Amino acid sequence: MNRIVTLAFFLLSFITNAQQLETIPLSSPESENYKDLEFLKNQIQQKNVVMMGEQTHMYANIFEMKIRIIEYLHQELGFNTIAIESPMYDIWKMNQTGFEPYTFNKAIFGVWGNNEEFQRLVNYIETNDLKVIGFDSQVINTSNFTDDFFDFIEENNLRLKHDENDLGIIIEGILENLTFDDSDLNFSQFKKEIESIIRQIEKRPNTETNYYWRQFTKSILASANDVYENAEPILSEDFANKQHNFRDAQMADNLISYVERNPKEKIIVWADNIHIMLDNSSINQPIIGGFISAGNYIKEKLQDNVYSLATIHANDSLYDYGRRKWEKTPIKTGSFEDIILKKEADYLFIDAHQKAMDNSYDSRLLSFINFYNLRLNEFHDSYIFFKQASLPKSEKKAITEAKEDTITENKIASPKAEKEKSGRIIRLKGKLIDAANNEPVAFANLIMKDEQIYRVADENGHFELTINDRMFKESSVEISSIGYESKTISLNNLPKEISLNPSFESLAEVVISAHLTPISVLKKAVKAKYKNHSKDDFNYQRYSHIILNTKDTTFIDLDLITKNYDNGFKSEYVTDKRVEQIRWNKNLVGNAYKNTRQFFGYREDPIRYANILHKRKYKKFDLEFVSSGLPEDKGNYIIAFKTSRNKWNYTNRGYPTSYSGKVYIDKASFAITKVVENWETHLDEKEVEKHYSDRRDYQKERSLIIKEENIAYYNKIYNGKYYPSRYFRRAYKEGEYKNGKKVNNVFEINSYLYDYEFEDVEEIKYEHFGEENETLLNHVEYNPEFWNDFNLNINQQND
Repeated sequence: MNRIVTLAFFLLSFITNAQQLETIPLSSPESENYKDLEFLKNQIQQKNVVMMGEQTHMYANIFEMKIRIIEYLHQELGFNTIAIESPMYDIWKMNQTGFEPYTFNKAIFGVWGNNEEFQRLVNYIETNDLKVIGFDSQVINTSNFTDDFFDFIEENNLRLKHDENDLGIIIEGILENLTFDDSDLNFSQFKKEIESIIRQIEKRPNTETNYYWRQFTKSILASANDVYENAEPILSEDFANKQHNFRDAQMADNLISYVERNPKEKIIVWADNIHIMLDNSSINQPIIGGFISAGNYIKEKLQDNVYSLATIHANDSLYDYGRRKWEKTPIKTGSFEDIILKKEADYLFIDAHQKAMDNSYDSRLLSFINFYNLRLNEFHDSYIFFKQASLPKSEKKAITEAKEDTITENKIASPKAEKEKSGRIIRLKGKLIDAANNEPVAFANLIMKDEQIYRVADENGHFELTINDRMFKESSVEISSIGYESKTISLNNLPKEISLNPSFESLAEVVISAHLTPISVLKKAVKAKYKNHSKDDFNYQRYSHIILNTKDTTFIDLDLITKNYDNGFKSEYVTDKRVEQIRWNKNLVGNAYKNTRQFFGYREDPIRYANILHKRKYKKFDLEFVSSGLPEDKGNYIIAFKTSRNKWNYTNRGYPTSYSGKVYIDKASFAITKVVENWETHLDEKEVEKHYSDRRDYQKERSLIIKEENIAYYNKIYNGKYYPSRYFRRAYKEGEYKNGKKVNNVFEINSYLYDYEFEDVEEIKYEHFGEENETLLNHVEYNPEFWNDFNLNINQQND
């Protein structure tokens, strides 16, 4: 009987809450009539800072509703500055030359910059000349930031105790990949150096430039503390935990300091809900309870001058971006979301200071899934409720395309391929060794292109080829590895041990010159990049032959011609392109491949991206002069490189890998004429889970072998400068599963660049995801006359 009475009282209390809870209906986010928002004048009239949150960064109609309120606050209450949860540095850098939509979208995080619905705000800022700032401690363009940082130090004669290059490498690792590289300095040494720089700046005049660099330097320190103290991530379904505290404290400091410098500005803050919580001290949950929001600091400092508006939704499913799937997350009966949902309105405003909000409610405000009992009137001043938070148009389109175009075994397998591979199965096993020293040749390529078979030896040089009778009698395998002469051997004559001859000979430095060493030559080449290679815009045509293969079946064989717009090697932007001609030689997967970004989404230009050519990092590599013995290489220094520093800062890979290669440098000008890069990787089960579990292609492999080759060629083409003339890339991945089954995938692209334009350069605009047009593969139709002529031209050039 007591249980029944208790339950009845519990239900009655929720019914009472629902009856007392006052809400205000809102028009749809698309509406440009603001009459329904007039009540905000009483809420916000005396505030100079309004913080607007979003429950995660994934919902389009939440973006649109926030933008609609921004438009009202600007037009009716005179708010004139947008402070966005994006890098303080990158937006400050953009503001040096004035607001421009494309540059702004690149200066903010991609969840907004690449979002079609968010462009309504971008256009509004431009049309109404609103001021925009960032307040996040993170940085997007880390390379430019690091250069600017040390320029500022030099220009202001700030003292450094440690080597600038060592400091720069650490800063880039922290900001770009959330890693601390302690190869040259330990954390204590680095931290003391940054603190010393901050103290020196604080003693200087409080100019605008000095103010910003003080905040940027404090942001470096916050990011460093974050990376060093939080080496192991806390896995949780909550939106935040104590590992966010360094960042939130610095974001608050960045915003508060700006408000204090600009007291007359009326500022709208765009951020996630968790960063604008006014007081989250009452949380008693073990993980989220350790978090201190930026909003706590802002409220403590600004008191009644700040207002926090959060968004909350009643979706009964959570969207997993990684797998493009909805997972059920039912609304808890009697929860705050459930009570508001029963009002049967699409959009509602809830004032958190009304009497009914003095009660505590179960709510999903702080978690993807979990409902916690919260005093919601302590967290924010008000809430906007969404009956259904909707995904961006681009993601809805991607979901539809993923359902239509999933690459399955049935799609790839063809009767012809199965027939060709039928017959008695033969497994050829062997080992590859270095002819000079009998050491294993690791990760060498074994390719039977006509049979659509690609393999890579393991780290001990062992390999296995699974073939049939016909292949054994008729086919050959080409064996190649960077640094060795290639061999082609008939399968019926394949020995169990195969020797590969080195194609390069190590040279003593004295053979080159008494005054030149590998590091001095490389230093000259890196320093001469601005003289020898273009940092200006240019166009070129690009012919690419693309092959995609899985499980010994080539399912894509494509010839593609694009016109490209390149901003030069110094630019942080990708090369933009337009499809001009296309020829499908083979396509077994229908419309699965639609866009050029599916083929060109990698870092292909080493002069722009490779750390071996980075002005601070090249000296950290192991270097030696080598000779190929080829006549065409006599005019070049050839420097072989490798590194034992197995971190992103040097390898550009987020997982353990062996990175090596060669740099060819013209002896007369010190121009870079060719770069060969090679990554060899073998991940065990724990490493696969650690580095791949959040990726769409994660299949719970027991092990992964990854072999990547990038080769870039540069020719002297215009005004004495060297431009890229050819790119080659092959990426091989072989996964082994717990049942012993192995699955391999190959991506190969071979590109030639021609018809450069340097005077009347055409700017080809970057196309955001979901807004593609000229980058679509069906942008043009197959033109047989063109391809007949093009093939003839290629043959004539080869002759």
